[in-house]
Amino acid sequence: MQELIQKIEQWAEDRNIIKGSTPIDQAMKLFSEFGELSDHVGDNELSKIPDDVGDIFVVLTIISKQFGKSIEVPNELHADHQTLKSNVLWLGFSLTDTFTDTWSFHDNFDPSDSIHILNKIAELIGTDLESCVKLAYEDIKDRKGVLIDGVFIKESNPAYAKAIKSLEENFSVEDSK
Repeated sequence: MQELIQKIEQWAEDRNIIKGSTPIDQAMKLFSEFGELSDHVGDNELSKIPDDVGDIFVVLTIISKQFGKSIEVPNELHADHQTLKSNVLWLGFSLTDTFTDTWSFHDNFDPSDSIHILNKIAELIGTDLESCVKLAYEDIKDRKGVLIDGVFIKESNPAYAKAIKSLEENFSVEDSK
């Protein structure tokens, strides 16, 4: 799992997502992904849930990196909630608690409760957290583009070359300081 986390971090670095967005930008993405999970659970679209779980984990990994932390996945992953819907509800509470504490105390960012619940959600649909994260990573790993001023510019966009040049110029200026 650690190797997968490192690949996600590198993927985000390569696309300027770590430095090109803020934790608030990523929190918005996180809650968007949580909304997709909630919709799929509510609509009983169980086949879409593994990707949703993985997507949430990917965003938590990015936010952790933005706070200068490495995401930790405990060996023992368990949550006490017994139904899928109650776990999704508790995940929402956990994510909200994580960010309520974080905005006041950046050193307190700790997604471990959310990771426990994500694992339970995966178990309840017959899979595991690592499989969900692999699925999400396989879905994003070949996406090319770069984040500039909070906007993801795809490689196919004519503005991509200009964005890359701008990033390279900014990095060389920062390196010379």
